[in-house]
Amino acid sequence: MQIAAALFATLSLHAADALERRLLGHRPAYDVGAMGKRLFGTARAGTVLRWMYGPTLAIVQKKLRLPPLLFGPTIALCELAGMPRVGATPPVRKWRRGEVPMLFVHATTFALLVDLL
Repeated sequence: MQIAAALFATLSLHAADALERRLLGHRPAYDVGAMGKRLFGTARAGTVLRWMYGPTLAIVQKKLRLPPLLFGPTIALCELAGMPRVGATPPVRKWRRGEVPMLFVHATTFALLVDLL
């Protein structure tokens, strides 16, 4: 059951991507395809990364019984600190308006879905 929840929550991020682009009016700095291009030269690599870390995070959340309203923002904070350092995104100071709060919504929605499943 945990694996099914992990896979479904990760799959749901693809729908969330489209909604985020619509709300922001552009692809966010943390767009999975853009991160794949920055890190490995191909957008597909970003999707592969998502399918590796998404289910992993979901299983960790379930196994440790972490509350989603704590785990989601924690994921976002770690991503804000880590993604620019490894070159996956530009520095946060260069992100466009609305992208930082949207990342928190993105990560917390993921954690809530994991918790509900």
